[in-house]
Order: sequence, then structure tokens, then C-alpha cells
Amino acid sequence: MADDYQFEIDSYGAAVSDHLDSRGVNLCEDVKESANDLLNWLVYLRRSQATEVADVLLDGVQGAIVETAGCVVVGLARPALFSMRSEIDMALGWIYFKNHLIEWDHLRVTGRGFLSKREVEKYLAEHYPKFRSRYSLLEQTRRRREAEPYRVLSAHIHGQTDLTVPSVGPLVELVGSEQQCEEIIELQRDVAEYIGDVFLSVFADRWASLPDDVKAPLRERLTEEQRRAFFAA
Repeated sequence: MADDYQFEIDSYGAAVSDHLDSRGVNLCEDVKESANDLLNWLVYLRRSQATEVADVLLDGVQGAIVETAGCVVVGLARPALFSMRSEIDMALGWIYFKNHLIEWDHLRVTGRGFLSKREVEKYLAEHYPKFRSRYSLLEQTRRRREAEPYRVLSAHIHGQTDLTVPSVGPLVELVGSEQQCEEIIELQRDVAEYIGDVFLSVFADRWASLPDDVKAPLRERLTEEQRRAFFAA
């Protein structure tokens, strides 16, 4: 039995090493590029919107992007899905908790009081009157494949269908194919755009103060008429 384990571990280690040596640098660069719009948002939010309440969640979003890259460069596709979903959870959590010190402290002390994605979306619709109309317009002009990448990520994480359960034999099969890694990178791009659309729907009234690298994706996606509709919404 020990010999069997040793063979599996050696084979797995060799596959991971080969993956790192042959594709690691390029994959790391690709993950960074796919998350770049979101990283630009994080720079702006730390500088201009931080409240010293729950700002650690912004750091967490960036940390989850690094986790995603770390998973992809060794070919671990499934763990990368968990990291990408946590990007969404922490980004939405920050939007709420940054203005709710008491609730944030309660969560930190008791471990209770987490908000679901649906609860945060309800909060945004109730407290940011233009949120729904603005997000709807951005959704109509999305470049991401899935309007709600959270749904796709959750399906894989819950693993309750034959399409999403892990199917692995020997350890070496954990190292994903080039196609699987590319799919993760594209999904990271979708996640970055989704979170950016939420941020923009919340902070659009501060358009004049937004940096050019945050504004650029909107200018590329929307026509002049659509931009007028977005800000009039």
C-alpha cells in the first residue's frame, strides 16, 4: 500500500512540476490580465471609498485572485472555483459592511450575521435607488458569457449534479488540461466584470472621481446613447 501511495505521489508531483515549468508563468500572467479590471477597482476603492470598517474584505478579494492564480498554475481547476466565488462573496460583503460597523463587529465576534448574495442585492436595491436600472443596462451589454457567474460557481461547489461532481481517479488526474485552465481564466474574467458592474452601479454617481482605468471598460461597452441612459437611470 505504501508503495502504491509513493507511486501516486511521485506521478502527481511530476505532473504538477511539468505543468508549472511548461505553462505556469503564462497562466499566472493570464489570470492577472483576466482580473485586471477588478484589481483597478480595488485600488480605487481602497484609496477613495474605504471606511476602516470591513476593508479587510477588499484585501480578501485580491487574496482570492492570487489563490486563483496559484491553483491554475499547478493545474488545480476545482479549488480555483472556490476562490473565485469567494471574490464575489467578499466584494458584496464589503459593500454592505463598510457602512455597518455594529453588524461587522457582531460578525467578527460571534461568527454570525453573514449576508447572502441575495440579501446584499436586496439591500442595494433598497438603498441605492438607481442600482437596479443601472445594473440591468450593464447586464444587457455584458461581455461575460454568464450574466451571473456566481450561479455557475455555486453549481460546481455544491456538486449536486452529474455535470459538477468531482470525477478523479489517481492523484495525477487532479492536474487539469490546458482547456480546463483556459476555462478557469475566462471564468475569472467573467467574475471580474460581474463585480465591476456591481461596483459601478453603486458608485456611478462618483463618475468624475473614478480613475480612467476603471472607466475604460464602460466606455468600450456602451454607446454614447447607452451611457446617457445609464447616468439618467
